[in-house]
Amino acid sequence: MIWQNLLYGFILGIGFIVPGVSGGVIATILGIYEEIIDKLININKDLTNNLKYILPLLIGIILSILIFSKLIIFLLNNELQFISYVFIGLILGSVPFLYREIKVKTHKNISWFTFLITFCLGIFLFIIENNLNLTLVKPNMCLMFIAGIFYAIGKIVPGISGAALLMLIGVYKYLLEIIANPLKLNITIITSLLPFIISFIISAIFILKLIDYLLKYHFRLTYSAIIGFVISSIIFIYPGIFTFKSLIITILAFMISYNLTLKK
Repeated sequence: MIWQNLLYGFILGIGFIVPGVSGGVIATILGIYEEIIDKLININKDLTNNLKYILPLLIGIILSILIFSKLIIFLLNNELQFISYVFIGLILGSVPFLYREIKVKTHKNISWFTFLITFCLGIFLFIIENNLNLTLVKPNMCLMFIAGIFYAIGKIVPGISGAALLMLIGVYKYLLEIIANPLKLNITIITSLLPFIISFIISAIFILKLIDYLLKYHFRLTYSAIIGFVISSIIFIYPGIFTFKSLIITILAFMISYNLTLKK
């Protein structure tokens, strides 16, 4: 379990590096999204075992970011088409698992209405990300607080683009500049980030509890919504070029993802 979760953490870390691919989507592809939510929410109920599950994931994520950042950046700069279609295939390969979970746990079909709502919302966020260029030199405390909420949503809910949400309120470039230049941090910048950090932590706790509740009592609707977000996330990473080679890459990645989730 420890080594398996360490490996999963390595894979999850990619979601923090590759644009358009969230950790939630990667966890969904691996079939561990629901389990991670449950472990985090109920961490105090069985602290030892829950930490044994969560800590290897965290270590794997950190190591992945440190080790693979340069490799991912190289691939994004030189093999964008390859890496994009790998993730498109992986995402598509996880959909049958999500659909099967609805059938097994609720004995019902997907809620197509819920699916369409979240799918359209995902497309809407894509349009925002590609057409808005709102930049605020010094965002106020209120906007930074809202940004923390949006960032938490983007990191936890599979398929939701945190970048699009941050662009919507005009703080994306401001935060990106800080992340890209950590050595330039000073008291003024750190102070401006406090509302963001506080709201992110509070929102993350609330969202985790909300998703845990929805998974327990509204599983069909929740997974239908997740499927909509996950499928719409494909448009964020589509490179705009499709060839026979792309088709082969997508099919191979689909088979890997499908067989991986089939064992869940």
